[in-house]
Parts: sequence; C-alpha cells; structure tokens
Amino acid sequence: MLVSFLQVAAQPPRVTRIEPPNWWIGMKWNRLQLMLYGEHLDNVGVVSQDPGLRVLAVHEIANSSYAFIDVEIGENLDAGEYVLSLEKADGKESISFILLQREDPSGRFQGFDQRDIIYLITTDRFTNGDTTNDEIQGMSEGLDRTNPYGRHGGDIQGIIDKLDYIKDLGVTTIWNQPLVENNGRTSYHGYAVTDMYRIDPRFGTNALFKRFVDEAHSRGLKVIMDHVNNHIGINHPWIKNLPTADWLNGSVEDHQPPYHGKIELHDIHSDSGTRSKATHGWFTDYMPDLNQKNPLVKNYLIQNTLWWIQFSGLDGIRDDTYPYADQEFLSEWCMALLTEYPNFNIVGEVWIQDPAFLAPYQRGSHLPKAFDTNLPSITDFGLYDAFVKVFGSGESISTIHRALAHDFLFPDAEGLVTFLDNHDTRRIMHRVNGDVRRFKLALQLLLTTRGIPQIYYGTEIGMMGGSDHGRIRADFPGGFPGDRRDAFTATGRTAEENGIFQFLKELIALRRSHEALMQ
Repeated sequence: MLVSFLQVAAQPPRVTRIEPPNWWIGMKWNRLQLMLYGEHLDNVGVVSQDPGLRVLAVHEIANSSYAFIDVEIGENLDAGEYVLSLEKADGKESISFILLQREDPSGRFQGFDQRDIIYLITTDRFTNGDTTNDEIQGMSEGLDRTNPYGRHGGDIQGIIDKLDYIKDLGVTTIWNQPLVENNGRTSYHGYAVTDMYRIDPRFGTNALFKRFVDEAHSRGLKVIMDHVNNHIGINHPWIKNLPTADWLNGSVEDHQPPYHGKIELHDIHSDSGTRSKATHGWFTDYMPDLNQKNPLVKNYLIQNTLWWIQFSGLDGIRDDTYPYADQEFLSEWCMALLTEYPNFNIVGEVWIQDPAFLAPYQRGSHLPKAFDTNLPSITDFGLYDAFVKVFGSGESISTIHRALAHDFLFPDAEGLVTFLDNHDTRRIMHRVNGDVRRFKLALQLLLTTRGIPQIYYGTEIGMMGGSDHGRIRADFPGGFPGDRRDAFTATGRTAEENGIFQFLKELIALRRSHEALMQ
C-alpha cells in the first residue's frame, strides 16, 4: 500500500512560468536569480546544457510550487536560447531561457536633472487612445466613467497620440503613474500590482510601452517609470500561495497596521521597534507589505527594475512610498541600478515636510545616519508645504524663503523634485480657490526656483479638481469618446484656459532658455 501511494505521489517537475522572462548579454548584473513557477519543483537538480550559462545554486525552499535558481551568464556567451534541465528521480523537464543582445544605448537611460521639467500623468484619466482595451476578459474592472474611483479608459496609446501636444507645451520628461497589471477593484492608479512583468492590458501591452518610450525619445522627451518596491496588490497570485513563509511582513490575517511615522528611519537615536513599525506596517489592508530582508524578495525586486529599464530604455524611476520599505535594501537597489546605468536618475517619494528629516534620504547626506542611501533625488515636500501655506493659506512669502534657507541640509538641493501639486494632493488651482493671478504667481515661483519642477497634467489649462482623489485625478477634457469639448486644442479651450496654457508655455520656454533658471 505504501509503495502504491509513493508511485501515485511521485511526479516529474513542471514549469509554467519563469521570471525574469529573459535577460541580456553584457549586463553588469550577470549573476541572475531565476524564479520558476510550476509544480513538483522541490528537491530538483538543475543542469545547464551550455557551460557558458553556469548554474551556481538551487535554493531549498519548502513550497514545491516554486524554485529559485542562481545562474551566471558568461562573458563570451552569444545571444540566443539556452536550455536548463530540471531533474528529479521521478522525471525531468527542459526549459528554455532567452538571452538577448542589448540595444544601442544612445538616447536611452538618460536620467533627468534640473534642466528638465516633468509632466506627471494619471494614465487612466488622460486620454483613451484605444477603446478596444476598455473591457478585457478576466480583468476585475471594466470601463465606468460614472465612478470617480473606477476605470475611465485612459491608456498608453492615448499618451502616444498626445506626445506632440506634450512636446509643444515645452516639458521635457513624462512621468506616468504605474502601468503594470493591477487586477483588483479601484486600482486604476496602478499602485496595487498583481503582475510585475506585465503592462496592464487595459493600458496596452509591454510592446506598446516600449514603443511609447521610443516615440517619446524620438521627440526629445524622456520617460520616468513609476515603481513600487514596498508592496503589491491583495489580488497578486502570490497571496494565495506565498513562495516562502516570510515573503511578506506579516500575513493577510495578521499584520501590522499602517504606521506613517517616517522621520525615525534615519535617526540614529530612534529605537528599532519604531523603525520596524514604519517598514513592516502594511500601507493599506489591500496592499500586502513585501519583506525585502528576504534575499529572494530583494533579488526579485532589483532584477525586475533592471529588466524594465533595459527592456524599454527608460530614463528614470520614481519609487513610491520610499520610507516604508527596508532602507538597507533600497540602498542596495539604488546602487544596482546606478551601477548598471550611470546616467540614470531615481527620485524617491518621501512625504516629509521638515527638511531636517527629509535631507538624510538623499545620497551623500552629511547628517548622521547608519549608511548612505545612494538615492540621487527626493520629492521636496518641504518646499511644497511652503508653497501650500503661502498660496493656499495666505502666509507671508517669507515662509518660502525660510524653506529655501534650509537648503544647506541637502547635499544636492538642485536635484530635488519640486511641485505645487500631484496625484495625491489637491490641485494648486483648488488651493487658490480659482484665483488665476495667485495660480500664475505660484507657477512663476515653481519654474524660477532651484530644483527639478514637476507639473501635474491639466495644470496647463487650470484644472480645478477637488478635495478627493476622484476629482484630483479628473479626466482631461477631450481625452475620451463623447467629451463635449477638446481642451487639447486651442479651439476647444475657454479663453481663460488658453491664457493659462500660453502663460505656462512661455514660462517654461523662459526657464529653458536661461541657464541661471535651471540651476
């Protein structure tokens, strides 16, 4: 009876997916960790059919649905298809892994700095260029423009269609909110990923994303990808079958609640318990917190980011919820990206208003901390807070002067990303209660002050928004079928909107034509 049971239980390995799906020859990151999905992957031996692709290790984990294999890509290996044999006593399976030739790096991986002006887009709310992807079978949400928190249909094709409009405005760099798959409810924003290697099909395809980057580059525009290291979406397939028991910080049933204290993370006097609450707490109950201290998770995240950069030719990364992830991991992550792409830039979203606690997040900080972050740029919430107080609450302009007077705390104040509003904050026109004069004064100050200015889509026509995310991320008029007017055109804008558009366009041109304004 025992022999019969063992005969039934014995099964050969079966692989259904490999991540990353491919790699490139000539990468500095040439020791790769392959994550295999499938069945009966426990106690498997792995043999490479080519000595140039060397198997270094097979990690022992308890879950037979996954295998983690370390391989080294030899210096003299050619692009092509390479075979790995997975062997067990009860059978074997051969899998193919593709190594590609790297593209010419000219015009790619450019980075961004104070000579650039960033245009931030909530893709779902910008313009719908392909109505055939509004409804996708198997995805949890389809089109519902009546719901301010639902899918409205904006996509990558829509941005491609408006690249000339964006170029004409004068900005140099596009930052999209995340475009990877978010197969969950109310996830149009992109921050609840369910597949890290796939563009959400309601936005387009991986190939279309690459085409978008290429089309932007052909017009002299750069592209920043929004990325999340801290968490995933609750509907990610991992949640039903975690690769390892410690893949997450906590579990769906038992996890630390959100803790938004961030100032302690680089305070040498803070206690480990408080720091742990910040990095181990879940951002929300539907965004499970990844455990970056797990070396398998760490490698997965680093390789995923490198993969997207190399695949698409990106120029920069904006990393979401930066203080909430393990800080030592983030330092390694930054170093890996900048070692591979020396001209690249990374901006971390650090929502801290006090410059004394914000500055330690930037690399090279002379403020006391346990290690260097290696992070080139951070979001300047200190200056943003001053802008809001002056233009939104009527405080003296000296409030902005006091904020700028703290620049000595930053190793590179010119490299901070500055802004009046973004996808998480009330629009500046709402802050000034529709006062166009104050609105223009705020834009003047943003574009004539140090840093890398970021403009939120719709600011060029004075979009008002509101106090909730649905209205902050409102649809751009004219971007969607059935819209009564097209504000992408002068004839579709009101006289006031045309005045604002022309004012901002001239202000951008002024900044870009004077070196002193870009310092």
